[in-house]
Amino acid sequence: MLIKAKIPSNSVEIGMFVVELDRPWIDVPLMFQRFIVKNDHELLTLRKYCKCVFIEVEEKYWLANKSRLLGTYSVSKLPENTPLHSELPRAQSTYFNAREHAIKIMDTLRADGKLDIDESRRVIRNCLTSILSNANALFWLTRVKDKHQFTAEHSLRVAILSIALGKFLGIDNQQLELLGLCGMLHDLGKTQIPEDILDKPGLLSNVEKRVMQRHTVLGFELINSDHTIDSAIKDVILNHHKRMDGNGYPKQKVGESLSVYCRIVSIIDAYDIITSDTPYKQGLSPREALKELFNERDRQFDGKLVEAFIKMIGIYPAGSLVEMSNGEIGLIVSTDPEKKLNPKVELIRDQLGMLRKPTVIDLTQSPHDSQGQPYFIKTALPDGALGIDMRQYIQQKHQID
Repeated sequence: MLIKAKIPSNSVEIGMFVVELDRPWIDVPLMFQRFIVKNDHELLTLRKYCKCVFIEVEEKYWLANKSRLLGTYSVSKLPENTPLHSELPRAQSTYFNAREHAIKIMDTLRADGKLDIDESRRVIRNCLTSILSNANALFWLTRVKDKHQFTAEHSLRVAILSIALGKFLGIDNQQLELLGLCGMLHDLGKTQIPEDILDKPGLLSNVEKRVMQRHTVLGFELINSDHTIDSAIKDVILNHHKRMDGNGYPKQKVGESLSVYCRIVSIIDAYDIITSDTPYKQGLSPREALKELFNERDRQFDGKLVEAFIKMIGIYPAGSLVEMSNGEIGLIVSTDPEKKLNPKVELIRDQLGMLRKPTVIDLTQSPHDSQGQPYFIKTALPDGALGIDMRQYIQQKHQID
């Protein structure tokens, strides 16, 4: 059954049937009244002149996508249908196959090759399958980082965390796949940036910053003529560095608003950059990164989405390192969104920094250490702290080849 629904103009997508505007049709430079949106020009025109539009859609589609289209998100805990250590073998295979694909994308485009969007879809579907089983497994693997493949790995991490946030927000699987592709491909333009700027071990000069900022436009130009690539992906490639307050780059058009895909990817992009070592800085702990995102809500980022991301990932995200009250070192296993300060922790080193038999404790149950003292998290640690190699740890302690 078809229904008529009112949505914000920044939620309009190609293929939607627009039947009414929030102003007279004569005030908007479009050729037709009541039309199917067919291209980016029509999308941008609607976003520029209208705050809201009315669309005609199937009721089933509307019920599945209402929250996403209206921007009124109803969050729910990510599924844990499979125990973490049971999902880790598949997640590791999924992650490293996806990593190789991300590297191949970058190498191919640097050599003026063509993007294989079908292979990218297959890779993202595999990531989605693992997330729907137990997202914490891929969260653990996003802590495995190689600074020599930063752009490719960063793109994959953005894809994984974007899918997870979308799932947390109730977005349907078809749109989650599209969101994952947006994350995977958002930095394609960096393949066109000189490597001496991309990998410079220090702060960029003003001229170099302007060159680096061109990666959004260059990425868009790389794939804009490819009609097999969804317009939402092109939009994210071009606009993921625009801000909610109208600043950012490339320069915004008057009245322009950002799609939910852009808003999500921009948050995850910033979070991963902040928590990662780069040629010019050391990464911060996830907790410190979340503070920075929170401070930029409603200025750089969509405030509601920042708050949803913090609620999803927790103050202590799965896979992150922490020091316990008694000096032991642990890895976060999972976090309940309603009990963010009391996650499950896998203890991996003793007070002397020596490897110990991994033991999982649930801080919601008020556990005590061998001295009878209550456990609590003393501090969050950045990735790679104390020389802990996540990939090696997963392989050795969980017998994953």
